[in-house]
Amino acid sequence: MITLLRPFQKLNKRMTLKLKFHAVLASLMFLSVATASADALKVTERQILEQKPTHDIDFKYPETGVPAIDKAINAWIEENLESFRGYLTEGTMTPGQNYSGEIGYEIGRNDSAMFSVLFTYYTYTGGAHPNSTFTAFNFLRPDGAQVDIGDLFTKAGVARISKLSIASLNKELSGPDGGSDTDWIARGAAPIGKNFENFILKPNELAIYFDAYQVAAYVAGPQEVHIPLSQLRPFLRNDPRAPAASFDCTKAASDVEHAICSSRELAQMDRRVADEYFDAVGWAADEPARMKLKSEQRAWLNERDTHCRVAAQSMVSCLMTTYDARLKALRNRT
Repeated sequence: MITLLRPFQKLNKRMTLKLKFHAVLASLMFLSVATASADALKVTERQILEQKPTHDIDFKYPETGVPAIDKAINAWIEENLESFRGYLTEGTMTPGQNYSGEIGYEIGRNDSAMFSVLFTYYTYTGGAHPNSTFTAFNFLRPDGAQVDIGDLFTKAGVARISKLSIASLNKELSGPDGGSDTDWIARGAAPIGKNFENFILKPNELAIYFDAYQVAAYVAGPQEVHIPLSQLRPFLRNDPRAPAASFDCTKAASDVEHAICSSRELAQMDRRVADEYFDAVGWAADEPARMKLKSEQRAWLNERDTHCRVAAQSMVSCLMTTYDARLKALRNRT
């Protein structure tokens, strides 16, 4: 059975969301208890605390002693700290207004196989209402290699996760009072990895977290879908550390495709660019906008294949630069 939780209902007031934010964290406390084992990493909580007349910052995060894990988490914390401070220096603050940023976390898994943590980031920087978003990290033990949904599940598996999520979300959210509709849900939970970037792979289930607006209106709040792992085991990849591109690496034909499939990091970039592209097409305003995106993608693919064959740098290095530029262009489109 698939269960879906709705931790927020009406979030029209700042205090309501803040209270709900803490309620979500409390409801997730069972995760760390349920996965505790003799092989668990020893976790130390770190905190960045700052209280000023203009703002409050309270960022909590775990430190594990595993360099790869701590580096990834620290980089994310620093990125959000820099971003939040940006709101304080733009000169747009309302006089007398207090901005706030709070990061809390719960450890979703801590055993010999994986270390997983779910962050909830609450922010208020003016405007009609505050905001709360999820960010999940999943690391393989013992080295701390970070994995996403496409590393753990096959392409068919992501499609299966999408199908089960859409069915559960439709059941919960469809109707006049659900705050969503079937088209919204179908786009927000379409079978692309980007839609399932916030997840915790537990020993017996896959927990997926959708931010507000992804599959429903703001008033419906963030959503959770929990899928028993028994329904997904046939789709688990045998080696999550092996490169997994947006295409089948066993059928790689060109030298560019072989290069992509030779590097785990490059294969991840290939999936991310494909995800951003298909997401952009799915949310395009009209057919001319979709056709423009398709034309741009074809042009980029042609440039990728021709440029990196003659570039002075190595094929993998050239492709990483090319993919990074395309990813930024897709994410920053207007």
